[in-house]
Amino acid sequence: MKKTYKYAALALFALSALAITAFTFQNSSHSAALTMKFVNLFERVHFHFTGTIVAWWPVYHMMRKFAHTIEYFFLGLTACFLFNVWGSKHYAGWALATSATWSLIDQTSKLRVPGREFDPTDFPFDIAGYLLGIGLALVLIKTLPMAKVKVSNN
Repeated sequence: MKKTYKYAALALFALSALAITAFTFQNSSHSAALTMKFVNLFERVHFHFTGTIVAWWPVYHMMRKFAHTIEYFFLGLTACFLFNVWGSKHYAGWALATSATWSLIDQTSKLRVPGREFDPTDFPFDIAGYLLGIGLALVLIKTLPMAKVKVSNN
């Protein structure tokens, strides 16, 4: 059972990292089209509740930034659980270092994708995401009995 936790944590972390990588290597038109799907959904919901129309550009810009927060929330959360179940003494610190490194690699990787660019304004949204994810993981590890799995190095 303990090995199941180890490999489940590894698989969830890998899934989070691969999802971020997949979004990073989308070309600019695919990335914009995906964002516009969420903008259109937001506009429909907003119109349904308020009867007013919003300007699409600010919503588009914030959707792109908010996506970073969501992506990195899951990376921070899964990294913290990963290092915890693999027995790291400073699992939150390792999760923080891993998430920050992944964020920098992610931004730098965009330089290799046509139409994409290194955008330092994404970093605060990445940081907010992984700090929230690590914070939630710490709360869960401290409060939920099933999350307190400490696996030996065996």
